[in-house]
Amino acid sequence: MFRIGIVGSDNSHADAFSKLINIPDENGNYRYPDCRVTAIFGLEKERTEEVATNGKIDYIAEKVEDLYDKVDAVMIVFRHGGLHAQYAMPFLERGIPVWLDKPFTISNEDCKMVMEASKKYNTILTGGSTCKFAYDVLMVKNARENPEAARIGKIRSAMMNFPATLVNDYGGIYFYSGHLAEMAATAFGYDMKSVMATENNGDVVAVLKYDNYQVVLNFLAEAAQNTVLVIGDKGVMYRELDISFVYRLGVDEFVNTLRTGVIPVSHEKLYKTVALLNAVKESYETGKEVAICGIND
Repeated sequence: MFRIGIVGSDNSHADAFSKLINIPDENGNYRYPDCRVTAIFGLEKERTEEVATNGKIDYIAEKVEDLYDKVDAVMIVFRHGGLHAQYAMPFLERGIPVWLDKPFTISNEDCKMVMEASKKYNTILTGGSTCKFAYDVLMVKNARENPEAARIGKIRSAMMNFPATLVNDYGGIYFYSGHLAEMAATAFGYDMKSVMATENNGDVVAVLKYDNYQVVLNFLAEAAQNTVLVIGDKGVMYRELDISFVYRLGVDEFVNTLRTGVIPVSHEKLYKTVALLNAVKESYETGKEVAICGIND
């Protein structure tokens, strides 16, 4: 049995993940018979107790250190991504597998630090936005990777939008825009070269450049729908992005990683999405096109 700890209780993901793992279906069957969320640590006492009650988590830690010998893996889900690296490091150093929720980290430096620790201590590190596993995103990915079979042919241009706010208590643009960054990278490729972004009235529009096409990313404070439009040389694909079940898909991937030791997305790719967001921010703040670096750059 994998004993999983939740670190951070302010996020709705703490509820969602613990319920998926700990609450059986109407027939009494557990989705993951070999996993339970057995412990939680949070910075807000009442909220942590609420998550523990809702998710049937037996143990509430007063200090995060109390989890070290009580769990076999952790899901770090603070709303503020700036907290992720500091809480991940002690677990990585102890060989305890870590899921870092979105945003994986805020700074490129934090991202490199946890990834270097994962390599040094041979500890599983994975996570990020569960939205990248959405079926609509994977449909675009399949169309890109199989242009001969895709009705739209080779991609010439595309556009994707998703919610993001620039002003909040959880890191500004980083709080929610990680979803769009990871969905775009999954759908259109992690080999993006640069980005040119502008901000107007709280919304950010970024033009993501690849070798053979460009993708417009709309980080919008308000939008009626979350969508992706792909224009090919033979046709057009339009999808509404259904994210209603991505929590389940994300936890599926984490549990599979615990079982097999195989992470769903490489560290190099995860790093590229962190670097993408930092490049977007730098671009709309400076008005310049910004190159998107890789983990070894």
